[in-house]
Amino acid sequence: MKPAIEQADEVELLLFKKKLKKLQEFRGKGTELISLYLPPEVDRSSVTAQLTEEMSQSSNIKGPATRKNVQGALRRIQGFLKQIDFKLPEKGLVVFSGNVSEQEGRTDIQLFTVRPPMKLKTRLYWCDSEFHLAPLKEMAKPSEVHGIVCIDKNEATIAVLVGKKYEILGKFTSGVSGKSRAGGQSSVRFERLREEATHEFYKRISEKVNQAFLGEGEKLKGLIIAGPGLTKKYFLETGLIDYRLRKKIIGSIDTSYTDESGIREVVQKADELLKDSEIIKERKTVQEFLTEIAKDALATFGQKQVEEALETGKARMLLVSEAIDWKVLKIKCNSCNNAQENIVRELKKLAASRISCRKCQGSTQLEVIEEIDYIDWLLEKAQAISAETKIISLETEEGKQFYKGFEGIGAILRYKS
Repeated sequence: MKPAIEQADEVELLLFKKKLKKLQEFRGKGTELISLYLPPEVDRSSVTAQLTEEMSQSSNIKGPATRKNVQGALRRIQGFLKQIDFKLPEKGLVVFSGNVSEQEGRTDIQLFTVRPPMKLKTRLYWCDSEFHLAPLKEMAKPSEVHGIVCIDKNEATIAVLVGKKYEILGKFTSGVSGKSRAGGQSSVRFERLREEATHEFYKRISEKVNQAFLGEGEKLKGLIIAGPGLTKKYFLETGLIDYRLRKKIIGSIDTSYTDESGIREVVQKADELLKDSEIIKERKTVQEFLTEIAKDALATFGQKQVEEALETGKARMLLVSEAIDWKVLKIKCNSCNNAQENIVRELKKLAASRISCRKCQGSTQLEVIEEIDYIDWLLEKAQAISAETKIISLETEEGKQFYKGFEGIGAILRYKS
């Protein structure tokens, strides 16, 4: 019996991919970016001892700037682990820290944490000019895809639908002659040549389909054949697609085009065929939210309103756009030991003097312990009241409307007070 494949939660996976994309942009001036992988069962004392040893070894680094940045990053990690009392999430934790300043001669040591969507099995300390993301990227690979083929006698486009996004894998033309024959050719010969060219085109497209999707194995959840008229039917009747892929064909759809516009038509029309795909689920979720807003019924939007709905337990479903890039700074005041959270929409424009301790009103003894994504922060609040969370992309018209018209944050409510 094969062991069960661990599946990542859809929302967690989307946030996870967003974080990886951001982390891979950072580059250090030297080997000063630290990656620390902590599986859930890791021994606390061994990690503490290793960090202490690394701090000691860092004094041997020749470059004064690199030495200073590595030691600063190690102190941030040690301070963070002490702050959380080494209480790791059930799937483990990855901590990244280092100087991420883009300006020469300026130091900006930041600390980022990533909760892996699957159980972390790797114990690792890595210091390099970039964060070590390879083990996490393996977890980010898609677990389900759909294939789309748009075809007529003149043109074909092959695409793969992964989550809420499609990717064009290839565009092909047939070179099949039009219906007007060249001078001197009999109509019978002309039609036979056209049929042979069409068959060769179908054969070539079938080979491309086989190459594109056979390697996906069980990840391929369905294959859709689309196009205008009866061409798609004739294409299927050739039987040139590999028998393993023919079993995956879930239907055919009429489209007006066979280029990328045809692929978009398929995604728009295939509600029933793709009912379990993320893009269709997203469209229906946003439509439900818009309906409740239009009726002035069980929905609300805006930062303060949604946060209140989560705090009071009124929210049944949290909707938040993937385009929101706000941060939550977890801050400690070293003067009075007060801990607080500050929501920041534009981190680069934030002046340190604008943040003050809410308890003692001081601003000079504040220390940023952790910087987390605002969406992550909302997700924790939603989980605390058993509210469902939906991350809305910008890949659909509904998703764009949600971001532009509602600030990218909304909630469907259990009740309205």
